[in-house]
Amino acid sequence: MAKKMHDTPMLDELESGPWPSFVTGLKRLASEKDYMVDLMGQLETSYRTRKGYWKGGTVGVFGYGGGVIPRFTELKDEDGKPQFPDAAEFHTLRVQPPPGMHYNTDVLRKMCDIW
Repeated sequence: MAKKMHDTPMLDELESGPWPSFVTGLKRLASEKDYMVDLMGQLETSYRTRKGYWKGGTVGVFGYGGGVIPRFTELKDEDGKPQFPDAAEFHTLRVQPPPGMHYNTDVLRKMCDIW
């Protein structure tokens, strides 16, 4: 990881409870991926301001229930550039296999590579 971690005191607080925290997983991923560092920065900003900064929609396959959920940041500086550029676009691939069919991780990874 080349990018320095953003200060995340509110996210850090979520790790202090008795239950496992998703923040621990995000930090582990952020040690390897710069876009996860910026994702944590955007999430911390959302927690601090109590506002969501994602816009997007759904690109689906009719009758399937799966597809891509595109998300784009609305957190911009005065020049209109993303405050957290490595996480400016953060999309979700939703897979819903037909009943009785299961995908292994190899197939899921190939789907992600295609996207």
